[in-house]
Amino acid sequence: VLAGAAVVVIAALVAIWRPLNFASLDPELAEARGVPVRTLALIFMVLLGVSVALSIQVVGALLVLALLITPAAAALRVTSSPVVLVVLSVVFAVTATVGGILLALGGRIPISPYVTTLSFLIYVVCRIIGSVRARQGINGRLVHAR
Repeated sequence: VLAGAAVVVIAALVAIWRPLNFASLDPELAEARGVPVRTLALIFMVLLGVSVALSIQVVGALLVLALLITPAAAALRVTSSPVVLVVLSVVFAVTATVGGILLALGGRIPISPYVTTLSFLIYVVCRIIGSVRARQGINGRLVHAR
């Protein structure tokens, strides 16, 4: 059931990717261009709800929320490109998950705390990188606040 739902969710996201991206970046312009912003938001929320509801049954609430929010928040700190954001989010989530599984092999603590901690550490590193990059200009010169 979970695999079937995952296929449906991924297919739906691929189908609505461009208009959803447009509506997310500039909802007023998207609506003026005829994009059904409210309908896309509703579809996205339903897809998110289905994903979370099915995932919580398998891995638990803490892990689902950690893998849903933290990788995307970390990626937002280091990129502004929507495509790179999605790719980095997946890379960060997989890294935290595999790392958590490997760390749990040697201990008596379940996987979830390890994955959550690794997700948080990835976020902290990305936040530091984002702060450093924000203080530097395009050519590496420091931008001083006035």
